[in-house]
Amino acid sequence: MLEWFAIDMIKQAGELIRRKIDENYEVERKTGKGDLVTEIDRAVEQLIVRRIQSRFPDHHIIGEEGMAPQPDDLSGTVWFVDPIDGTLNFIHQKRMFAISVAIMIDGVIEYGFVYDVMADELFVARRGRGATLNGRTLVPIQEHHVRDAFLSMNATWVTPNHQIAPEILAPIVRDSIGTRAHGAASLELAWLAAGRVDGYITMRNMPWDYAAGKLLVEEVGGRVVSLYGEKVRYEGKTSVLAGSETFVKDVVKHYVIAKGATPEVRPDLQIEKNTNYDNVRDLLILANPNEAMVREQYAVGETFEALLGGELVGVYMLVERERGKMELVNIAVKPERQNQTIGQRMLQDAIRRAETTGASELIVCTGNSSVMQLRFYQQAGFRFESVERDYFPNHGYEPIEEDGLALRDRICLSRSL
Repeated sequence: MLEWFAIDMIKQAGELIRRKIDENYEVERKTGKGDLVTEIDRAVEQLIVRRIQSRFPDHHIIGEEGMAPQPDDLSGTVWFVDPIDGTLNFIHQKRMFAISVAIMIDGVIEYGFVYDVMADELFVARRGRGATLNGRTLVPIQEHHVRDAFLSMNATWVTPNHQIAPEILAPIVRDSIGTRAHGAASLELAWLAAGRVDGYITMRNMPWDYAAGKLLVEEVGGRVVSLYGEKVRYEGKTSVLAGSETFVKDVVKHYVIAKGATPEVRPDLQIEKNTNYDNVRDLLILANPNEAMVREQYAVGETFEALLGGELVGVYMLVERERGKMELVNIAVKPERQNQTIGQRMLQDAIRRAETTGASELIVCTGNSSVMQLRFYQQAGFRFESVERDYFPNHGYEPIEEDGLALRDRICLSRSL
C-alpha cells in the first residue's frame, strides 16, 4: 500500500537524520545567507529517491536538492520531497525541522506526510479521509478572523523585501493576537492543521514546501491559496496563505486587495472596456435600479466589465464630474460571484484607471444603509466627504430597507489619487 510504504520510508529517513545530527557535516549556501543545504539534506533525499525508484520505477520525483531527474510535466504519479524542511533550524537549533513528502496522482495531491523528526510527530493526510497526528484524528479547524488569530509568519515580509510592500502585511501583525516565525513551511502548515496556530502567511514557497501541508490543512476544513486568493499551483514559486475560510477571506479582502497589492501572477479576472449597454444592463440595474439615471451615466462616462473565464461577473463606470475629479458609479458583482474578491479587484482597477486620466480625486457615493459598502470603501482609503439627506426619496427611488435601515441619505466618499 502506497501510504504505508511512504510512512516506512519517511521513518527510515528520520532515523538517518537522528544518527547524523550531532556529527560534523558540510554546510553550503544556495541562493542567500538563509538558504542553506547540508550533506545530510542530500543523503536523506538520496535515500528517499532510491527507495521510490526501486519500488515504483515509473513514478516521478521532484525534490528540493534535485537528486532525481525532473519530469517534463505533472502527469502520472509525482512525489514532492523536501528531505529537511527548515535546514537553518536543523543546523542551529537541531529541532523544528521536518521531512515533507506529498504524492500527486494525475494532477491531484492524494497523500501528504510531514514528519517532525526530533519530536517524532508524524502528520498524515489522505484526500477525503481526513488527517492524523501519530494515528490520532485531527479535529476540524476553528474559524478565526485576523483579530483573534495566532499567526505563523516570518518578519521578513514586514520589512523591506523584493516580494511585497511591508505596509501590506504589517497591519496583520498589529491586529492579530500574536505572530511567530517558525522557519519550516511544512511544519507550520501541519501545526495549523493541528490547531497550534491559526494562520500561516509567506511570500515565497516551492511545491515541496507546501504540497503535503496544504493537504493536511484542507483535510481539516481549512483553505490554502496564494496571498491574493488565487489557486496555489505546483509548477514553481508562490506566496501561500493558509487558515480557516474566515481567516483567509479576512486577509485577502481587508488587508491585501483593499491595499492594492499586485499578484505575482496574472489573475484569471480580466477587466476591459464595455461597448454594448445591453450586455451589462442587468448588472448596472442591480447597482442602481434607476435605469434612466444609469443610461445617462453610461452615455457620458466609460463602462468597464469584468470577465472570469469569459463569464461576465462584474461591471463599473467612471464618470468625469469636473476637471480633476472622477466618480466611480454603479459598481456591481454578479450575485453568485460575490465574496470572491471581484469587487475589490474592480475597485483597484478603477483607481488605477482614474489615475491615468490625470484626475487628482476619485469620488464614490452610496446609501446610508449600505453598511458593508461603506466599510469596503473606507478600507480602500476613501474618506467621508458629504451627506445629502433624503437623496433617494427625492430622486424617485422606491422604499428600500437594508439590515433594518431605511435607505434615505446619500453618502459620498473621496480618495486622493
